[in-house]
Amino acid sequence: MLKRFIPAAVVAASLAGLAFASPASAEALSSYTAYGCAAGDFCMYSTEVISAGTKIGIGRGEDWSSSVANSPYKGVRSFFNNGVVATYDHVLVSYVYSNGAAYSKCIHRAEDGDLAAGHETVDSPVTVTRIQWRRENCAA
Repeated sequence: MLKRFIPAAVVAASLAGLAFASPASAEALSSYTAYGCAAGDFCMYSTEVISAGTKIGIGRGEDWSSSVANSPYKGVRSFFNNGVVATYDHVLVSYVYSNGAAYSKCIHRAEDGDLAAGHETVDSPVTVTRIQWRRENCAA
């Protein structure tokens, strides 16, 4: 009887600890890979439907820039920001359409319970020329 009680008590104590977890530790628990994009990364995809199989590029928390000709990120159709809260967790991404028109878009980080908050699309394939990480928003 004691052999059955000890494992049950350990499980109950573990579950009780989770019930009293602070919001900060709950956020840490939710930092995971989504759509092939690890926590803290900014990923680019070849289609509007994002998955590990359609990922064509990744930014790992560092600013990056390139000319259109030298960019490795061509044919991008969507972005996913899996940034970590309370860090540089927004991304200002600059891109160029095939007609030469240049634009920038602020990609907010995915949020707990709302991964769509970190997903943005463009209406036709673009070449990414710059990734800039920002703290709270993309202004300045």
